[in-house]
Amino acid sequence: MLAAVFLPWYAANLGPPASSGTASGWEATAVAKGALALGVIWMLASALLLADHFDAYRVDARTAEAIGWLVAGCALLAGALVAYRLFRPPDPADFLSRDIGLFVGLVAAAIGVAAGLAQASRR
Repeated sequence: MLAAVFLPWYAANLGPPASSGTASGWEATAVAKGALALGVIWMLASALLLADHFDAYRVDARTAEAIGWLVAGCALLAGALVAYRLFRPPDPADFLSRDIGLFVGLVAAAIGVAAGLAQASRR
């Protein structure tokens, strides 16, 4: 999700002589900044679970389950923000097409939700 925010989200559908540039999520919309903040929380929680997995830091089972729910929740909210901008691009929406960053963000969110739910359901 962190990388997806800085990938191109929109490309201009303008022909010559206008330039057909791209805009990253960070440049195009404030929603991406929210997705980035959720991605940072998600990354820190995942790093804590990874440290627990490799016995670098011990977390009890209930805390690990709660962190799994945190990962799933952050991924779900970040995915919802990206999906919102996939279906409702910023103005002028008529001149924009969706680019790779939106789709990378959705895939990352789906993987994050699955990983969080797998951790939360682990016994």
